[in-house]
Amino acid sequence: MTDSEESKTKYCPGGFHPVYIGDVYNDRYKVINKLGYGIYSTVWLVKDLKQETSDGTEYYAMKILGAMFYGTDHDIFELEILKHLRDGSRGQLGYKHVCHLLDDFVHEGPNGKHVCMVFELMGDTLLMFGGGFQDSMIPYPVMRRFAIQLIAAVDFAHYVGVIHTDIQPSNIFVKFRDRSLIESGYLNKVPIPRQDRSEKEYTPIPSAPLYRHYFKPGDDITQFDIALGDWGVASWDHKHLTENIQPVALRAPEVLIRAPWDYNVDWWNVGAILLELYRAIRMFSGLAPPDGHYEVREHLSEMVDLFGPFPKALLEKGDQQLVKEVFDDEGKVKNVTGGQSPPLDDPVWTPGLREEDRAEFVSFLRFVMQLDPEKRPSGIDMLRHDWLHALSPPKSDEEEEAEDEKGDKDEEGEGGKKE
Repeated sequence: MTDSEESKTKYCPGGFHPVYIGDVYNDRYKVINKLGYGIYSTVWLVKDLKQETSDGTEYYAMKILGAMFYGTDHDIFELEILKHLRDGSRGQLGYKHVCHLLDDFVHEGPNGKHVCMVFELMGDTLLMFGGGFQDSMIPYPVMRRFAIQLIAAVDFAHYVGVIHTDIQPSNIFVKFRDRSLIESGYLNKVPIPRQDRSEKEYTPIPSAPLYRHYFKPGDDITQFDIALGDWGVASWDHKHLTENIQPVALRAPEVLIRAPWDYNVDWWNVGAILLELYRAIRMFSGLAPPDGHYEVREHLSEMVDLFGPFPKALLEKGDQQLVKEVFDDEGKVKNVTGGQSPPLDDPVWTPGLREEDRAEFVSFLRFVMQLDPEKRPSGIDMLRHDWLHALSPPKSDEEEEAEDEKGDKDEEGEGGKKE
């Protein structure tokens, strides 16, 4: 086991379920290997014994939650939210860019009852996918396609009343291009760990993700697709799982100052991770000198450097003790110990981009990452932005009237011909 795997202490009453290669769950899902783990669960490659195919479609990802996360005081909403997303409007553009639940059941083990969820198998996370390119920068046409699909996925979730709250590269997956590679590639090349079923204390095994075993060399990467997954800490728009949301460096301004938050926190995340994926640079750190420890003050100061002073209307909604301690009357941060960040249009943030591309991308980031959450644009408006131009801009009143008049004339002409 590597130091990066989950601790043995996770395997206790109320904790994780001890899984062994070859185990069969719900009389159909046979465990093949371990794909990964998280705070709440472990994830396994499984084969559906009730399917007989030759194209790899009988392989799935099975997520086994810790026993304490359902039926206790620590309940999360993941299962209910996944069912709600799955049963949402399939006609929505973003529906197919969500990692959907396919099956679920409860398994009882030595540490309690565990909710098990089965998903379509996915390829790399974008965190791993980006590492395959020069300087970890995802090429422009690929990045643009992924951005469009991510925005569509988030917009769909919001449409059905769900807030992800944890949008980061490790929770976005590249979809499979060739499922036959599971057997011809992954199962042939990735070693299956040995386990001792007689051990008194369960030993976690190393994760073996499906790295690069989901597409063939030479495949056109500009045609790859993504799906937003890992809804384990998602919230309903009307009921929050917790108020302490988002990875620290990706926290929205309203979360940092402890103001009320809504679905707009997701859009802040989208903007911040696009810079990280596209240019391999993290927008915020919050690290303070001299030892580099994290401070909310430094994080807020970085936001002011890039996006200007905090609006008074937002500060009035925050924790007033924190606001008075950190901000001056102009919405700027007082007593900053770190240096000032360069402006967002400085090439240091967007190395390697042509001036025209840089201007469009920076314009998009400023458009999305409004400090005031109420001023952040909708997903549809983001898709209309010049950087993505995925949708046509809305028509003006004059254009609508001109089209109506043209339509009336066309109908009159058709009627004349029929007569």
